[in-house]
Amino acid sequence: MRETDTDTDSLVTIVGGGVHGVHLAVRLLQADLVEPCELCIVDPSGLLESFRRTCRQCGMAEFRSPFVHNVAPDSFSLRDFAREHGRQDELCPTTVGAERPTVSLFFDHAEWICDRYDLESIRMDARVTTITDTGRNVEVDTTRDCITTRWCLLAVGHGRSFTYPEWATNLLSSNPVTHVWDPTFDPDAIGETASVGIVGGGITATQLATTVAQLPGRDVVLFARSPFRVETLEANTDWMHFSGVTEKLHAHPPASRAREELVTEVRYDGTIPPYVFRRLQRALEQGRIELERSEIAVATEAGGTVVTTCQDGSAYCFDDLICATGFGSPYDGELFRHLRQQSTLQTGYRGAPVLDDDTLRWMRQNGTPSRIAVSGVAAQQVLGPFARNVIGAKRAGTLITGFLESELDAEKQEVEL
Repeated sequence: MRETDTDTDSLVTIVGGGVHGVHLAVRLLQADLVEPCELCIVDPSGLLESFRRTCRQCGMAEFRSPFVHNVAPDSFSLRDFAREHGRQDELCPTTVGAERPTVSLFFDHAEWICDRYDLESIRMDARVTTITDTGRNVEVDTTRDCITTRWCLLAVGHGRSFTYPEWATNLLSSNPVTHVWDPTFDPDAIGETASVGIVGGGITATQLATTVAQLPGRDVVLFARSPFRVETLEANTDWMHFSGVTEKLHAHPPASRAREELVTEVRYDGTIPPYVFRRLQRALEQGRIELERSEIAVATEAGGTVVTTCQDGSAYCFDDLICATGFGSPYDGELFRHLRQQSTLQTGYRGAPVLDDDTLRWMRQNGTPSRIAVSGVAAQQVLGPFARNVIGAKRAGTLITGFLESELDAEKQEVEL
């Protein structure tokens, strides 16, 4: 390990082995800011496994974003990988920007990057329970060990913070209703002749519905109370450049209600890209999916099935009822709930972390930056509506490696003195 004035288990610890965690690790190693033995990634599922699972759970076939949004620092790495392996046909056309990769191509390329940097060798198979900024170091408690690290990078998503409709809350204890993002949900477990209800009107619900409806023996009903909204991307492309337009965010106080509402306003939540909408239209025309516009009012368990009554009086009986009704607050995950209870760290509106706009470092109550930096959806008040996406990981990587380079150089000079 690089010599420091304090003994630590690692120089940098990354919490989360998803797209953001993998990209941050690659950026640090490529920039020679850390040696592999100085870096630790803590994730209980395996690198990119949680993200891979969510893609499979909702039936995603290709990505909404172009191939330049990949885990490698080089934006064209995925395209070059496809060409070298004769897989150009897995780059899907789009009306905006570069082609989009299939899910299979994206993950094969990501695995290639992980293998190239041997990231699995630095992964700790554990779940982080608490994180404490001590001032000089950060203590990361996990289900295996307590890690002492100089710097901690939070690269976690929503966790299990997802939303259910009010009518479903009384059924959760007996599990007749599930959520598409619940880790226990397995689309392959749906019976070949099952009657399936899917609640939601965005990309996740429609992808799941068209995937489930591929077996002709199934009856699939999609509950979408609002008109479908078609958008190619999750927000205006101006927000991908992270300059100019993000100044609208930074004009408001950090972790403020104004910032949160602006992100909500400009992000196209609940929308469907054109290629998914076309699939849905075909399935509806062919009668493979029934569209129900009325909202479910009551759902009751009945002998292993779920009976639903809608507000217009129509009723259905389902073998499986799946909610694709989105995520809750990105600040309501177990880890963030613990962190905001720390008296040393600042939080704002609805528990949002107060982050430095130039470094993504979480600010302490005394106004100084902590040794914890945040990437991912929880950094959306700094990076905007694409914070959770791959392009958000790239921008976070630029800011975080930038400040770490100067901080590590300064620490090295202190040791030499």
